[in-house]
Amino acid sequence: MPDHLPPEHHHSLHQLRIKLSSTDALPQLTCIGMLIGLLAGGLLILFREIIHYSTSFWLPMGDEHFETLPDLARFIIPVIGSVFILLLFSCASAKRRSVGILHVVERLQFHKGKMSFTSMVLQFFGAIMALIGGFSVGREGPAVHVGAATGSLLGQKLKLPQNTLRILAACGGAAAISASFNTPMAGVIFAMEVVVRQYALNSFIPVMAAAVMAAVLSQIMYGPDPAFVVPVIPMASLTELGIAAASACLIGILAAGFIRLQLWTASKRQQLFINPIILAGLFMGTVGYFLPAVMGIGYDTIELILNGELMNITFLLILMVAKLVTTAVVTGLGIPGGIIGPSLMMGALAGAAFGHMGDFLLNLPDVSSAFHALLGMVAMMAAVLQAPMAALVTVLELTRNPHIIMPAMFTIVIACLIAGRLTSRGGLIEMQLLAKGYSHQHSLLKQLLSQKGVATVMSRHFELLDNKEIVPVPVHASLQDALEIMETHSVEVLGVYTSGRRQSVLCGVVTREAIDNFYR
Repeated sequence: MPDHLPPEHHHSLHQLRIKLSSTDALPQLTCIGMLIGLLAGGLLILFREIIHYSTSFWLPMGDEHFETLPDLARFIIPVIGSVFILLLFSCASAKRRSVGILHVVERLQFHKGKMSFTSMVLQFFGAIMALIGGFSVGREGPAVHVGAATGSLLGQKLKLPQNTLRILAACGGAAAISASFNTPMAGVIFAMEVVVRQYALNSFIPVMAAAVMAAVLSQIMYGPDPAFVVPVIPMASLTELGIAAASACLIGILAAGFIRLQLWTASKRQQLFINPIILAGLFMGTVGYFLPAVMGIGYDTIELILNGELMNITFLLILMVAKLVTTAVVTGLGIPGGIIGPSLMMGALAGAAFGHMGDFLLNLPDVSSAFHALLGMVAMMAAVLQAPMAALVTVLELTRNPHIIMPAMFTIVIACLIAGRLTSRGGLIEMQLLAKGYSHQHSLLKQLLSQKGVATVMSRHFELLDNKEIVPVPVHASLQDALEIMETHSVEVLGVYTSGRRQSVLCGVVTREAIDNFYR
């Protein structure tokens, strides 16, 4: 049998591609995950620092303290921000303007994990403009996009197998959450539950490695403290579970309302007589003029609630409704920000308000509104995203309060069930996918074949037939890609090619029989 493998075949990068296509490349994948964690963590630190130093010019008390601005400034700043966002997005083609966690899930589930550099740049700078401009959006969604794109683009640059791109993107997404909140465990669970939407054992180690590396960078930069400094607040009595249950019911209804309003606003975006980005700026400026606490992510308000410094029930309820409506409207109109941070604020407001009302109506001793605010945070995030484990672990790591686990699980169950029932379809991301015409239901077979590279079943022992041209498939393709190529060309055998120094080199063959034997 002739040897058709020139020296390029033995090149280390080629060997890495072959190994990553198969099932025994966990050490190599973990090393790449660590690199992605460092790259994504560094980008997210840069992201935060740009926002911090930009807002420090007019917010000397901190990023979130927009209430210190004059009334007119609170109206003008979001309008100016919307103009800059519009100019930025007009520089790219329409198909490159999709951003956020929705975009990441869409690319991973329906486009083989391939993400674009242009979209990442738009997300990075667009979210900076939105946050500097005081929009009621979060930084975690943009962070996940930037992190996931970092992993995907690195894999594409190295021409790694397509079956690894989803894992590499998950590494970046986990690193983003880890660096944003200083919560490595929450980063891993969030990447699996929200981004990849699948718990795969061979993905956990690389994703964990990425989250750890990003957390190390974050702690070097900002210290080991969690995002919110909260005293340990135990549940006073089991009677408080009644208050928690009532609060969870309300939060489930609020989460469903938020999802419905956000989707309705997005559906009307093309029918407006004014550019939706500019309209979002005008709307945000108007709300900020009358109620400055709605501006920004809301972390300063959460700090006040958790430390018992915001006690007025009427103000809590007004601010909760205003935050929900404003966040749903501006994100629905296309402002490139996330909803995780604002959802935590909405939940904290609802939980604190119900804690106060329970204390007043039931006359219970030692009821802590801060404790119920914590429960509200975890319930709202879980219900909006339909991601119970991600929400639970996020709040647990943020607060480092073990007393929250049992009552948090209780409220999560109630809030997720009610929100899911009222939306009929699921969380915000899944509803957005359905609105775009996607069906999230893949066959198990397609999922399996998409996660394995052609090198998994490739044979290196073959003979070339001079009278028959071999249909090529790249070495980084998945088994699902190979089957689709076979169907298109009505063939049973494909030649697996890798990029050499001057031309593509045949390194093996893959047959339909080998693929059938693999999944059987």
